[in-house]
Amino acid sequence: MNASQLIDLSVVAVYILAITVIGIWIGKKRAKTTEGYFLGDRQFNWVMIGFSLFATNVAMQFFVGGTGKAYKIGIAALTPELLGGLGLSISAIIFIPLYLRTSITTLPQFLEKRFNSWAKLFYGGVFVALAVITSPLSMYTASLAVLSLFNFEITPTNIYIVSAAVACTVGLYAVVGGLTAVVITDMIQVIIMLVGAALVLFIGVYSVGGIGELLSNTRADQLELLRPHNDPEFPWSAMVTGQLLASCLWAFSNISMLQRVLGAKNLEHAQKGMLLGAGLKMLGLLFFIVPGLIASQLYPNIMPDTAYTTLVRELLPVGLSGLVLAGMIAAMMSSQDSGINAMASIVSLDIYPVIRKKASEREGVFVGKMLAVSNIIWGVAAAPLFLTVEEGLFDLMLKFGGFLMMPNGLCYLLGRFWNRGNHQGCVTTLACGAVFGLYYNFTSTINGYEYLLPGFIANLHYYHLLPLFAIFLATIFVVVSLAFPAPAKEKTDFIRFNTPETESKTPKPFYRKFGFWWALYLTVFVSLYIIF
Repeated sequence: MNASQLIDLSVVAVYILAITVIGIWIGKKRAKTTEGYFLGDRQFNWVMIGFSLFATNVAMQFFVGGTGKAYKIGIAALTPELLGGLGLSISAIIFIPLYLRTSITTLPQFLEKRFNSWAKLFYGGVFVALAVITSPLSMYTASLAVLSLFNFEITPTNIYIVSAAVACTVGLYAVVGGLTAVVITDMIQVIIMLVGAALVLFIGVYSVGGIGELLSNTRADQLELLRPHNDPEFPWSAMVTGQLLASCLWAFSNISMLQRVLGAKNLEHAQKGMLLGAGLKMLGLLFFIVPGLIASQLYPNIMPDTAYTTLVRELLPVGLSGLVLAGMIAAMMSSQDSGINAMASIVSLDIYPVIRKKASEREGVFVGKMLAVSNIIWGVAAAPLFLTVEEGLFDLMLKFGGFLMMPNGLCYLLGRFWNRGNHQGCVTTLACGAVFGLYYNFTSTINGYEYLLPGFIANLHYYHLLPLFAIFLATIFVVVSLAFPAPAKEKTDFIRFNTPETESKTPKPFYRKFGFWWALYLTVFVSLYIIF
């Protein structure tokens, strides 16, 4: 290891140590009660919520996989972020008021109120399964970024070392400090993340000769948000159907994202925080997509998923590259800490009390923490398995999340708006969705198993398949629900009685109203698609 690498690693080490100490110190103040540990005593304001949502969503996979996708296809790689933000803004209007008024502690408790405890258990089980699958992917992505940045050999041993070092820190403050530690550290990490991304952006633009030179050397198709229907990467028909559907259902029902929203001071802070998170996602155009275009011009023959780290390694001076790496690790930590807290909350509050009915609250929290720690260890142990997967990291992240969260999101949507839906329909849908979702993900991802899929399914883009999957599951939900008696009246009345006005009756200036900012957000969203 040379001197410059040692300096950069020292910057990263100091940052990781500092964020761990801060997270534990802040979190322990509110981690003494169950509500304090899992919801921060419901004291989060809109800025904390918005920054934490953004930090959780813009994971290391977007630095690595998102920039890699932009390296290949251009700004169309921003579409998942844009549609994800749109989904958050819609969820803020039609779901968050209901969640807050019913005072649920975790999202699966909505399914219990609307259907039954089995529905809650299925959600928890699917989430735990998804966490088990994605934990190694997150660890592998973090390791790939670190190793490629310092030009170290990408071997299983090196992946073990790097992922273990990162896991020990994020696991420590997330498990000890609870949601408050997660939200506060997320705010700090967003700042580090954006400062590092801005450095890469400005130095990268300068290196290609300025904005004009960058645009003149960029192919026209790389500046299109919506690519042709037959595009093998991101066809527009898949984006406005499967991607949009997945983004909305994810925003309605993803506990890793919405747990901090349940901890909001009130509805106004919850809704404005979600809108802030949605707006921040648009920054991906500057901080992740443009660097992908820059890397495609400066380094046309590299592995796409190493585009961002190549820019950092080749363009940034010693010390600054360490700061950018700290920002990338901050993104990974922000995603991991939310998953750890969400897994602990589901196991502690939703799954373990059903399995062991006489367990104390303290025992349940302990078990949830231990399972979360076990998943971190598993993530480190299994991370090298992704060395054999040829599919891009960004595609893996989108595909696994889309298919495994689809059944949950559909049950939330149908349960929210169709009173005739009952627990038989919900549980059957969740079970079928989990089986088919896991089957498709593994057979379409692991080399040599594609033959287990019908030809027309294997050849479809996964986002073209997702709407068909949704129709299949919705049909199961409706048919099974109609085959059994209608749900009890209290299972549907709580929705009507617990949906408050989204605006306070106290008069406010227009610029403080959620509706004004939502309209402004939609204007910018539509403008991006008109411009590009």
